[in-house]
Amino acid sequence: MELARGGVEVKPRKRVMNLAWPAILEMFMSTLVQFVDTAMVGQLGAVAISAVSLNTSPMWFITGIFTGVSVGATALVARYIGANKLGEANNAAKQSLILGTIMGAIITILTLTLGQYLPKFMGAEPEVLPYATMYLKILGTTFILHFISFIASGILRGAGDTKTPMRINVLANIVNIIGNFFLIFPTRELIIGNTVITIWGADLGVIGAAISTAFSRGLAGIIVLYILFSGKLNIKLKKEKIFFDVDMLFKILKIGAPAAMERVVMSSGQILFTRVVATLGTTVLAAHHLAIVAESISYMPGFGFSMAATTLVGQGLGENKPDDAYKYGMETLKIAAIVMTFMGVVFFFFPHYLLRIFSNDHEVIAYGSLALKIVAFSQPFFASAMVLSGALRGAGDTVWPLLFAVIGMWVIRLSLAYILVFGFNLALMGAWIAMAVDLGVRGTMMYIRFKNGKWKNISIN
Repeated sequence: MELARGGVEVKPRKRVMNLAWPAILEMFMSTLVQFVDTAMVGQLGAVAISAVSLNTSPMWFITGIFTGVSVGATALVARYIGANKLGEANNAAKQSLILGTIMGAIITILTLTLGQYLPKFMGAEPEVLPYATMYLKILGTTFILHFISFIASGILRGAGDTKTPMRINVLANIVNIIGNFFLIFPTRELIIGNTVITIWGADLGVIGAAISTAFSRGLAGIIVLYILFSGKLNIKLKKEKIFFDVDMLFKILKIGAPAAMERVVMSSGQILFTRVVATLGTTVLAAHHLAIVAESISYMPGFGFSMAATTLVGQGLGENKPDDAYKYGMETLKIAAIVMTFMGVVFFFFPHYLLRIFSNDHEVIAYGSLALKIVAFSQPFFASAMVLSGALRGAGDTVWPLLFAVIGMWVIRLSLAYILVFGFNLALMGAWIAMAVDLGVRGTMMYIRFKNGKWKNISIN
């Protein structure tokens, strides 16, 4: 099967992979950094792991607020690029960044002034609370640049450029790893043969990990802004007077608001889900966090293919080729399902090898291994949920994924987790069974929605 684009025959699989692999590599580097963060902090003990873990769900929640702007920008830029309306694409990019900057400033102020209440709400135990609070507030110092980078990366992907965001994030993640190496641990000696090398360390522990992460995210924001204003890419931002295009902002929010609500629904659900697990104790919470980090190996490619689906479906509709958009979406799903199913096999048969990267605690590894074995069965459905939600966003069809998120997270996962954890005393196993059922239902619903093709008729005007 071959599809024409711009007068040139392009094999769907090749085009999917050309867009997906940079996003996969970008996610791989982000996940690698999360691995390194967790492995380094993990050496400090369960309290340190829990301090980082308690901030994971709130960070997803905060990022979810900006997802609406990013999704709206990606979908609009993809449509306008597909229709060869470069001026409109540039305007959509500019308005998205203006809106994101204002929102980022508000979130930063709230985090720095009220951040101490969030870890407490999450159920942080007394010994964990001060570390979790300081970790979140330090991250908050570069929120504006971080979210600008997040939105700008979505803009570039909408234009079909997944390589630039990948390069920027790879650099930022390398900086983060280096920062962790020097800031988390004390000064120590490294013996190489007969040579003893003294390596300086700040001995800041969890605080050092937060400083390194905040700095690297801020650096990414500065770099992506410089590139967008340089005029070297398809999307060009001019240094001119800032103005609000109300019509364009409305289009961004019309597409993006349901996507933002979807992320808020998922992230707030994750916060409550983590609170359920937190009642089981620090050791179980640490195992839960490590299992989630290990599972991120699977949604690494899922994220890349989801980004590819968003761009391909959006540009296909912009070119007025809805059937081609559908074929690209299904081809992307097929490849992602194969990859993520393979990862499910790894989770089921070799979970302990993954978890030993982060911890030597046998009890933590035992709990975490059980969690990964459970979620292994849901990986094909997870692929459908991730990839086809990206495809629907590219079409501007963001309401249905929101409804599916409400059903999956709030109706199924949270209620079932509460019943299995407390009613049947299944502890962490019950929570992860609920997660697996949620992914299965959500992936199935997303497939049905994409298959019926009603998204092909959605207008962005």
